[in-house]
Amino acid sequence: MAFITDDIIPLNRTEFGYAAIEGLAAGVMQPYILRFNAPLDEALVRRVLRQLVTNYPKLRAMLEAGPHRYHFRILPDDHVVDQLFDLAFQVDAHINVDDPAALEAWHRRMLNEVVPLERGIGMRVRFVPHPERAVILLAVPHIFGDGMTMLNLVNQIVRGLNGQPMEPMAIEAPSMLGSVAPDHWWQWPRQIWRSRQHKVAEARLLKQLNIQQIPRRHSPNFSTTGLRHHHVPTGTKAMRQAARKLGVSMNTFQVAAIAQTFLEQAPDDPKAAAVIRISVNLRRYYPESAGHGPLWGNHVGAFLVIEQDPRKSLLERVRSVDALTKEGLARFTRREMCWTYLLEELMPWLGRTLVGYVGVQMKRKDRFPKISGHATSIGDVSSVINPPDVPVRIDQFMPSVASVAALPALVETDGRLFIPLSWQLAETSVEDVNDFLRRLDKTFERMVAEAEALPSPPAKA
Repeated sequence: MAFITDDIIPLNRTEFGYAAIEGLAAGVMQPYILRFNAPLDEALVRRVLRQLVTNYPKLRAMLEAGPHRYHFRILPDDHVVDQLFDLAFQVDAHINVDDPAALEAWHRRMLNEVVPLERGIGMRVRFVPHPERAVILLAVPHIFGDGMTMLNLVNQIVRGLNGQPMEPMAIEAPSMLGSVAPDHWWQWPRQIWRSRQHKVAEARLLKQLNIQQIPRRHSPNFSTTGLRHHHVPTGTKAMRQAARKLGVSMNTFQVAAIAQTFLEQAPDDPKAAAVIRISVNLRRYYPESAGHGPLWGNHVGAFLVIEQDPRKSLLERVRSVDALTKEGLARFTRREMCWTYLLEELMPWLGRTLVGYVGVQMKRKDRFPKISGHATSIGDVSSVINPPDVPVRIDQFMPSVASVAALPALVETDGRLFIPLSWQLAETSVEDVNDFLRRLDKTFERMVAEAEALPSPPAKA
């Protein structure tokens, strides 16, 4: 059990991991571009963002060494935080946000910015006072909050800009073990055994496969993160209709398209596989009896979709990805993910230096887990980030996050699918990423056309 004092918040295992690899990976920044449908007054923007720091105490936290483990120390909301905020908030009036290339380059610079975690205020803000459609670039290191936390921060900004009250974001710091622990203590041996059996079988399978990736060359050190803003020409209405006809979710349809694009790189290789890491929101797996609130912070798990056989038909592909995705989620429901997470719970006791050293050696020897990519789907965000019936709204939303592997984020707004893709630039060229995205576009187009050509399922009686 993790305990909070007046000004100290313990790190959970994920946050400790980010602290341990801070020197190796130069932080894991999450910069979100928010483009509004109206101009914004600079003084109002500054006031709302400063209020956000008050409302979410982790934004004014500093990473601090304790006698044995690191923790967050929340700074008093005083003149020191005012000084730090003045440095964090900048006006970039010179950026031509109407130029897609300039917007992408601006976004990428922030993706690569390093925030000194041990000084305080975990946020960077850039504001462009456009005369018609103002832009805010909000960036928060992942150690202070995951994607769900970021979406709520964005929602609070929109509320504040529209004169609505901004809600405080309470701090909770339960162990993440609660999201995977069995219901009863006597179930632990069985669940650990089942979880370990799965991990052993998964590792054995991965060793037998040729995992497809965007072409990469190993680099012994991390360098800068690349970023592409990509708009998929095929509309989400057509994708949703195709997914419905195939009997799968929109998310499954999109992950299947990514897997298919990787597998088509090796059409004649029976051992070819697309290995897609899928993020899971762990909040739903904490027991209700624990009485947790929204759990702002980091509460994310993951599983692998290991899709094989380049020769599968469209229907076989989406059904296979659908089954693998449902099984991955079911393991969380059945509490069969505890083996890996129990081991991760032990990492903070090893210390930041030792875990960081292991990370350095893994990077130098190219031992980080080999995957095709880490797909994270945010879905249709319009109603999530914009409160209902407000005049000032976000009409262009582009999230991103630094990653050690290729990370395509799937974001839908106003019937369009955007894929901001980040990757390690030292290992993969922009040209190779562009080629992958072009092939992915063709995959989406072909999958929609093939779905439309299929006979409609019989109407239910």
